[in-house]
Amino acid sequence: MEGKQHVKSIRFDDETYRRVRAYAAGRGLTDSAAIRELVVRGLSVDGLSLYSTELGEFLRTTMGGCLEQFDQALRRRNDEAEDRLARVTSRSTKGALVAALVSVDLAKGLFEGLSDVPAEEVWRAYARQAGELQAGRSIEEVKADARAGR
Repeated sequence: MEGKQHVKSIRFDDETYRRVRAYAAGRGLTDSAAIRELVVRGLSVDGLSLYSTELGEFLRTTMGGCLEQFDQALRRRNDEAEDRLARVTSRSTKGALVAALVSVDLAKGLFEGLSDVPAEEVWRAYARQAGELQAGRSIEEVKADARAGR
C-alpha cells in the first residue's frame, strides 16, 4: 500500500463474518486482505451510482446525442463510400458490356453464316456459354456442345 495506513476495528454479525471468511478462503486471502478488497469493490460500485442521479441522466442524455451524431456521420460516410464503389464498379461493368456488344457485331461481320442471325440470338448463345464456363465446365466442353447445337 502506498501512503499513510490507517488501522480500524470492525464489528461483524455472525452471518457477515462467515461470508467474509468464506470469501477470503475462496480467494486465498487473509481476512484483512479480503475485507480491504471488498471495501474497494464496494466503493467502486458506489461510484457507479452517479449514473442514477440527475447528473448521471444529464451525462447519458448528452453522450446519447453525441453518439447519435457520431452514428449518423458513420452512416453518411458509409453511404458515400458505397456510392463511390458503385460508380467505380459501374465503369468496369459498362466497359465489359460495351466489349461484349462490339464482339457480337464483330462476330456477325466476320462470319458470313451469322449475317442473317439476329444479334440477340448471337448474344444469347454467348451468354449461355459464358454461364456454363462460370459454372465450372471446360472451354472444350462448352464449345463442343455449341458446335453440336446443344
